[in-house]
Amino acid sequence: MPARFSSERFVGRERELSHLAVALEAAADGRSPRLLLSGGGGAGVSRLVTEAVRRVGRLSEPFQVVRCTAVPARGRAAYGPIVEGFAPWLAGLDDAELARAAGPGAEPVARLIPAVASRLAGEIPHARRESIAPERRAAWIAEAIQGLLERAGEHRPILLILEDLHHADAGTRGLATFLARVARPARVCLVLTYGIDRIARGHPLVPELSAITTSADPPSRLELGPLDRFDLAQLVTEIEGERPTAATLLLVAERSGGDPLIAEEVLAARRELPGLSLGSTLDELVLARLGRRAPECKRALRLLAPAGRPLDRGELATVASTFESLVDGNPPRSTTRPRRGDGVLDADLRAGVIEALDHGFLIERADQRLEVRHELVAQAIEADLLPIQRRRHHLALAASLGSDPPSALSHWLAAYEPARARAAALSAAATAERLDSAADALAARELALELGAASGARAVDGKLLYETAEVALAAGRADRALAYLESAVGRFGEREDAEIAASIYEMLGRVSRALGDHDRALAEHRRAASIVPGERSYLRAWVLASLAQTLMLLGHFAEATRVGGQAIRIAKEVGDSARRIEAHALCTVGIANAWGASGDNGIRQLRDALELARELDDPDVAFRASLNLTTALALFGRRDEAIEVTREAIDWARKAGLEVAYGNSLRGNIAEALFNAGRWAEARETIRMALEWSPDAVAFADASMTAAMLEVETSVDERAASLLGWRPLEIDHAPDPQLEVPATRAAASFALWRGDVSDARRAAERGWALVRRAEDWALTARMAATYLEVQAAVATDARERHALPEITGARQRGKRVLTEAEAVLRTSGVVQGAPSRLEADASLATARAYGARLEGRDDPVLWDAAAQGWERAGEPYQVARARWRQAEAALPGRDARVARAAARGPLAEAARIAHELGARPLLRELTNLASRALITLPETEAATAAPTTVGRPVMATGAGAGSGARDGGRSRPSLGARAAATQGEPISNRAPAHVAESSIAAAFAPDDAGKRPKEAFGLSRREREVLALIAEGRTNREIGERLFISQKTVGVHVGNILAKLGASGRVEAAMVAIRLELVPTPLAGRQAVATS
Repeated sequence: MPARFSSERFVGRERELSHLAVALEAAADGRSPRLLLSGGGGAGVSRLVTEAVRRVGRLSEPFQVVRCTAVPARGRAAYGPIVEGFAPWLAGLDDAELARAAGPGAEPVARLIPAVASRLAGEIPHARRESIAPERRAAWIAEAIQGLLERAGEHRPILLILEDLHHADAGTRGLATFLARVARPARVCLVLTYGIDRIARGHPLVPELSAITTSADPPSRLELGPLDRFDLAQLVTEIEGERPTAATLLLVAERSGGDPLIAEEVLAARRELPGLSLGSTLDELVLARLGRRAPECKRALRLLAPAGRPLDRGELATVASTFESLVDGNPPRSTTRPRRGDGVLDADLRAGVIEALDHGFLIERADQRLEVRHELVAQAIEADLLPIQRRRHHLALAASLGSDPPSALSHWLAAYEPARARAAALSAAATAERLDSAADALAARELALELGAASGARAVDGKLLYETAEVALAAGRADRALAYLESAVGRFGEREDAEIAASIYEMLGRVSRALGDHDRALAEHRRAASIVPGERSYLRAWVLASLAQTLMLLGHFAEATRVGGQAIRIAKEVGDSARRIEAHALCTVGIANAWGASGDNGIRQLRDALELARELDDPDVAFRASLNLTTALALFGRRDEAIEVTREAIDWARKAGLEVAYGNSLRGNIAEALFNAGRWAEARETIRMALEWSPDAVAFADASMTAAMLEVETSVDERAASLLGWRPLEIDHAPDPQLEVPATRAAASFALWRGDVSDARRAAERGWALVRRAEDWALTARMAATYLEVQAAVATDARERHALPEITGARQRGKRVLTEAEAVLRTSGVVQGAPSRLEADASLATARAYGARLEGRDDPVLWDAAAQGWERAGEPYQVARARWRQAEAALPGRDARVARAAARGPLAEAARIAHELGARPLLRELTNLASRALITLPETEAATAAPTTVGRPVMATGAGAGSGARDGGRSRPSLGARAAATQGEPISNRAPAHVAESSIAAAFAPDDAGKRPKEAFGLSRREREVLALIAEGRTNREIGERLFISQKTVGVHVGNILAKLGASGRVEAAMVAIRLELVPTPLAGRQAVATS
């Protein structure tokens, strides 16, 4: 019988396999389970996956298995594992099924998987890639892959395995993160694996794992630990062909620590190196075995070990030939007898490969490629090379794998060839850019810049830096983009290189805006506009359109309208090539007019911009136009119309395969309008749909912010704090006041409901500081109402503490802010009572009512006016809050009966609205107020209020969503509105869920179900009792007395024990029993008695 180096039958891990079976059951039912599988090196993660795939193949209705494995040498290959794993599967589909599965994602799928590009060409009527913003293309690809899996899963359930993510490129890691966070139903089981011991601080997978495990619905986690002694005994039995002796099992257990890879190497070394003292580490075991192999075998292994990826025989032959050309003399041989090659490998290399396969060093994959059987074994072999040898091997590999730039790059680096590594890095960057993996492209470009000396040509170096800045911005690294732009700008003169200089300044403006430096953003945009050459050029139209957009986002509406008009005029003069710029600028002018005095004209312009964008099939501009149009319509109180526009836009995005890239931002924006309209159930459902794709607050800031406000006004609990991120005072930059100001208002509301006046004041000060820099009169009015409410709470708190100076300060601040807000509305150009001013007028009326309260003149008439204003604006929650304050103001009257009569109506109306909305914090306050005033509320309203409060309730601001988000700016929200994370413990530490009786349960049942021995050596219960007493040092007579059996019977048991353990005597048996934990240790037994 030939020697075995690994078990042909899978051993152990039945608990983990049962969890996989549960996941596959869920996938078959369309519940899209996700598993995060980890383990240390050699723990058998890949082997477990392979066994799962084997068992899946036994199903009566098999899954489609798509296995994508990352390898060390290709860690810079954009989407490398995805391409390699998906290509064979998709190539096997017929044309009709391939087209159906690709659906609207045909274009990105064809770009990603070249093997099927020609077959999908007919499904792509026109390419959209160039009109999609670079920073949104990764989402476009992710949605295409998710859609492909969903549609293909309708025909046959899919098991998608993304393996060894610690070696994966950034594109693959990002896609894995997206797929792991998606909560959409599908017949897809996703399994992600990584080596837990390979993830150190600073590893690029760390933030991805954090994003995965802190999502609202995180994947289940399985962490493989060491094998127990029973599984180790079974492993030894399978490899050795017989039950192990106690000494053998003890050796394997102590040397391996339960690691199956090391256990296999210990057994192989014990068999091949009898009589030698075995090393204690895997490297020592591997090298000791390698030392006994023939020179041909060592040669083959030393060529394959540093490769970092599987090689086919042709690649191996090329590497060998290249390596031999770098050294003097012929490779050593172990025999002078003639040998025969196989037509690809020379005779000696073929003999070496066969020997390496026979002795368990190499494995041959299903595609006939060769690789060292485990990465750790390969590392041990490579580490044994002398430095000069190692460099030559990497030189040979790099030269031979030149058609694979990412692999060649890793070897040029290892060979200390910076010039060649730089060329390979730039080639890898170009491939990554073509595949829209901006993070991989940025990493490769930065490596190239680090490796290569400057060319010396100022323009060439500057262009490279400028292009790298573009890639950095697409990768979401605005900070890196800024650094590269600042380095590039000095290489061009504003006169002699006006065009490129203007382009750099324009991008500097966008980058500064993304980083929250609004003053610099505006200055850079103005500088670009001042130096851009040509009166009627494409570049000039673009620079002006970009300046107009920044002006609009910062609330400078009048100037934005003027500059945007210039951009439109120039774009029309340039012609068809600039029509996209025309639509872009028209969108900016439209929303600026909507916020100014020409609201109706602004809405018409936005509709025209949307129509033009659809005509050009430009999703980016169409998205901006739709977003701004919904915001403008909501501003004018035409919320139903805004919702319809949003639904049409989302439907268009879905059909175009752009729901993630664009559609969900629209959902987030309209959720705000639904919240303000009191349609909270619809707002929740809209947010749920937006976040089910990828519950990432950064990606969908509007949805996350509205979700936070809903939680604040309905619960004021830990979930609300989690969604807010509850760090409003730690934010140093405000990327976008339209997102930051509502966040500060929600934070202030949260603090007030919890009775924390100090935090509420800080949040309000932050919000007011943000709105003062813009012309956004609607946002200013909202923030003024919040600010005055907080100051009223400050004054109330100060009165209770008799802190008169604080009362005076609150009054002065409130009066100043109210005056400033009224001035902003007067200069807005929008007449009082106009549809677009209804919300702002109601906010200002609320602010005046709080101002009166600050002065000690809480007036029910002012609160009634505020409530009527909110009724005209169509915001029922704010109506309820105003009626609450009206009732509070009416109750302190001299005649209690009259006061109660005046308060009863407003209080009942507020309670009814709060009950309908589910606004529990407000309803709780209304119930308390009614109880103190001896006013009876209808039972349905009062019963809903929670009986307890969180902290000391004070006046809380209505965290309305503010003025709405203008434009499709991709800036990050200032408050991390993240869903509550429930990581929990790894499921491997919990009992597995029940697996239903089915073909999956049968396929994943242990091959030897019910036959697992209770004891590794087959000891009976009585023999274990005798062994325990032997371990205590008892004689046969003492054992017989203790167990009430004769000494002869004891002797029989002792003989059986020694035979089963393979021990030479009682002392060895006792030692084995204690070290293998076959019996309780004497010390443990005494401690247990003492404790009892």
